[in-house]
Amino acid sequence: MSFSSRVEIGSLVGEVLTHVDADENGEEILLTTASGRQITIHHDQDCCEHVRIEGTDGSWHELIGKVIVDATKDEREFGDPPPAFPDSWTRTDLTFRVDGATVVSRWIGESNGYYSESVDIDEIASTSKANQ
Repeated sequence: MSFSSRVEIGSLVGEVLTHVDADENGEEILLTTASGRQITIHHDQDCCEHVRIEGTDGSWHELIGKVIVDATKDEREFGDPPPAFPDSWTRTDLTFRVDGATVVSRWIGESNGYYSESVDIDEIASTSKANQ
């Protein structure tokens, strides 16, 4: 059994990635670190919104085995309209830097303006680890 708690992206600074798994639907990324942390980047679905990965600049493989020296989240409402032209949209860039490489995961959230369009970052913990 596992549970998750919200974390800031900056908490990954100093960690070493051992595995990155991005789902083929573009809705979630799972990061695993050498210290045993598992971080999921996704959107907690509410109702009538859609949040997904719009694109990735750089290669996740270049980050494996290296210390993350910077990790930031830049969230902007509106800007360039998405193809569907919803009533409201938010663009989020997640940037991960190691010595010699940078990856930017670009997300787009769309809704009618009532529902959250944010990207959520959670740490997954198993109950056995939490009870130690």
